Amino acid sequence: MRIHDKFFRTFAAIKKMKRQIIIGHFLTLLLGGLVYISFRQDTLKMFDWFGRVDHSELVSRLRMFTLPLADFLPNWFLYSLPDGLWLFSYLSILLVVWNNEISKHNAYWLLSVPTIAIVSEIGQWFGIVPGTFDVFDLLFYLAGTVFPILLFTNLKTIKPQTT
Repeated sequence: MRIHDKFFRTFAAIKKMKRQIIIGHFLTLLLGGLVYISFRQDTLKMFDWFGRVDHSELVSRLRMFTLPLADFLPNWFLYSLPDGLWLFSYLSILLVVWNNEISKHNAYWLLSVPTIAIVSEIGQWFGIVPGTFDVFDLLFYLAGTVFPILLFTNLKTIKPQTT
């Protein structure tokens, strides 16, 4: 392989990783956070944190514009979508760390948080875990887990355990 071919392949890989970090991680994290800030109850702990870092005024101004829109948005958007976006963000950044490859060495770290979310939701269905089961929560947890894997990994990179 010639040196300039290797350079352009490396450059293309870096460009793809940047896109994955910006869109797959930061954007989904930001959008999930904006839904919470814009529409969720101000009794959540994070609103106390905004006050401690002197951002209450900024958040209040944003909520003046966004809260009236909440009546027009479906519950899944307000309550389920942010969690799915956060799982997407979590998996996206971990996949970047592991070069978009899934192996026996990183599967635990990649799937631990999604597994906890999914099992907790199913546990709510059976009354084992406190809370109210919501099928949209479960669907968004599954989507937030599956989509980054489908988008960012070449499924051939999922390496089976070899002995």
